Amino acid sequence: MLAAALALAGAEPALAQPVRVAVRVVPLFPLERYASRGAVGSMVPASGSTVSRATALASLTRGKLENSLLGGKPKGKALISLGGPPAPVTIYVALPPPGKRHNLDRYPIAIVGGDYRGLLLSSSTRIPGLVSIADVAPSVRSLERGEKPILTSRRSTDPVSEVATTSARLNAAHFARKTSTRVLIALVFGFAALAWLLRSPLFGRAALLSIPAMVLASTIASALHVEHGLAWWSGAIALLLTLPLAIAARSIGLMAIALAALLDAYALFLLFWSTTVSLAALGPHPEGGGRYYGLTNQIETLLLAPTLALGALVELPLLALVALASLVVVGWSRLGADGGGLIVYAAGFATLALLSGRGRLTASRAALAAAAVVAVGLALVGLDALTGGSSHVTHAVGGGPGSLASDLWHRLHLSWRGIVNKSDHLLIALVSLATLVILALLRPRSRTLDALLVALAVSLAVNDSGFDILRFGALAAIAVFTWSRSLAWRKRTSLRG
Repeated sequence: MLAAALALAGAEPALAQPVRVAVRVVPLFPLERYASRGAVGSMVPASGSTVSRATALASLTRGKLENSLLGGKPKGKALISLGGPPAPVTIYVALPPPGKRHNLDRYPIAIVGGDYRGLLLSSSTRIPGLVSIADVAPSVRSLERGEKPILTSRRSTDPVSEVATTSARLNAAHFARKTSTRVLIALVFGFAALAWLLRSPLFGRAALLSIPAMVLASTIASALHVEHGLAWWSGAIALLLTLPLAIAARSIGLMAIALAALLDAYALFLLFWSTTVSLAALGPHPEGGGRYYGLTNQIETLLLAPTLALGALVELPLLALVALASLVVVGWSRLGADGGGLIVYAAGFATLALLSGRGRLTASRAALAAAAVVAVGLALVGLDALTGGSSHVTHAVGGGPGSLASDLWHRLHLSWRGIVNKSDHLLIALVSLATLVILALLRPRSRTLDALLVALAVSLAVNDSGFDILRFGALAAIAVFTWSRSLAWRKRTSLRG
C-alpha cells in the first residue's frame, strides 16, 4: 500500500507554479501523435445515452455534465475559452461531429507540456486512461492557479496500448450488460421457481444468494479480463458460487456466513481493485459518462436485499455492526460514494431494528428512527469530508440545504424521465411496482421484506434511477420473499422429522 501510494505521488505533475494553458478542439487524431511528448487518453463526451457536438462543447467549456434525458446541455457560464496563442501546456481534444448520436464512442485527448507524460489519470473517473469531458475546464483553472488538477498522468511504456485495452474492456462490458441482467433474472427466477415447486429450503437460499453471487461473479470475470461470452462466464461463476454456499448454509449461522462472504468479497474489490469493478458488466457504466466507480443504483438495489437479510440473521447487537459496515461501504468516497444509497441503507436498517426490537411500533418511534437516519447519514458524509474524502456527496452536503434540495429535485426529475422516456421502461416499471405492492400485502409478514420495501420507497425519493430501483427492487423482493418462506418450510420439515 505504501509503495503504491509513493508511486502515485511520484506520477502526478509537479506543477507548483501557475502555468498558462491552451485548450484546442481538433479533428480526430491518433494518440501516437502526442504519446511521445505528452500524456494521452480517451474522453467520454457526455452523460447519458446520446450526445451532440453542441452539448459536448458546453460540457467542455463549463466543466459540468447534464444527462441527455434532461437535454444534455449543462447550465452556467463558461470557465475556459478555446484556442488562443501557444501555451506552456496545451490540451488537444476531439469532439463528436455535428448532430445527435449515441454516446458510445470515446474521443482522443492529449496534454502536452508541463510534467504530463504517458497515460492520463482522472480523479473523477479513477480508471487509468479514461477521462470525462467535464474534467478539462476545472483542470485548466487549477493549473493556472498552481493547484493540483483533476487530470494528472503517470509514466507508461505504451500508453496507446493501455488506452486500447481499456477501451476494449469498456465495450465488452457495455455489450454484455443486457445479457448479464437476463442471466441474473434467470438465476433468481429459476431458483425461486424450484423452491416453490419443491418446497425446498435449499433453492430458497439459492434464490437469495444468487444475487450477490452474480454481482461478484461479474467482477471476477472482469478481473480475468474476459471479453467474449462475458455474461455466460459470469453466470457460470455465479452458479459455482451459489450452489455450494446454498448447500452448506443449512443453519441460520452458516447462511449469515455465506452472505457475509459474498458481500465482503465485493467490498474488497471496491477497496483494492476499483477499476475491475468499473469495467464489470454489472456495475458502473463508465462509457455512458454517469458513474465511473463505486456503487450504482442498480448494484445498490441488488445488494440491499442480501445485506438486510444478513442483518436479520445476526440480530441485535451484531445488527448495528453490519449496518455500520454497510453504510461505510456505500457512503465512503473511497468505495461507493453514493449519497442516496447511504440514506436508503440507513432507512432499511432502521426499519429492521424497529421490527426486531421489543415493544409496539409507534409513530413516535418511527419518527425518531427517521431523524436518526438523516443524522447518521450527515455524520458519515461529514466524517468522510474531514478525512479527505471528495465526491458528489460531500460537495452536495457542503453546499448547504439549498444545494441538497436542488440536487434532490434534479434526481427526482431525472428518475422520472428514465421511467417514462421509453414505453417498454414504463411497462416494466409498472409491472415491477405492482409486484412490490402485492408482496407488501401478502401474509405472514417478513421483517427483512418489510425493511427492503421501506428502503426501496426511500430510494425512489432520493435516487435518480427509478427504473432500475423498481425492476431490480422487485427482483430482490421476490428473492427475499421466497427465502423467508423457505425458512418456514424448513421448520415444518424439522417438526415432521
